[in-house]
Amino acid sequence: MEPADAKDLIDEAIERAEENASAAGRVERDRERRFRDRISLMVGGFAVALAIVHMGAAGAQRDSLLQGIAASDSFAYMQAKIVRETVLKTAAAQPTAAAADRVAWAHEATRLRTPDAAGHAIGQLETAGARQREAGEIAARRGEGFELGETALQLAIVLLSIAMVARSKWIAGGASIVAAVGVVLAVAASLGFLL
Repeated sequence: MEPADAKDLIDEAIERAEENASAAGRVERDRERRFRDRISLMVGGFAVALAIVHMGAAGAQRDSLLQGIAASDSFAYMQAKIVRETVLKTAAAQPTAAAADRVAWAHEATRLRTPDAAGHAIGQLETAGARQREAGEIAARRGEGFELGETALQLAIVLLSIAMVARSKWIAGGASIVAAVGVVLAVAASLGFLL
């Protein structure tokens, strides 16, 4: 074999090797691009889920706060009526007061405990306050469920970032599982299944 023929064979072998390496590199780059695209879409989807869950958490916290305020108002109104009732009973028990006044005061003290259509009797206010307090506690527990869902979704997004850097399908799969748990917790909270 002539040196020129050998050189041509070597050049052809190098060209074929470079073409094969280039094709393998393209395949690898395409695979990596598809992986990154999928991870990016997952991050976007998880971020949307996180925003929705956060809205649920904020709503539950607002409901808890408003119910707590309503319960406090009901109990404060009830206590004011109890104080008024006590003053009226004490005044009605005074022997120095006019008989008509004592009867009117005793009647007014009794009226404060008599249920009315507005729900402003002492017993009715106590029941309403207890109901409002319980509703606030339920909303607070719902909020905790939403917050757990939020935390899981945030963790899933961080895991996806790690998966992208590490190019790990396993970490991406783990992130998907964590995100699914977060969504399940949020759905359970919204449906009233409390922790």
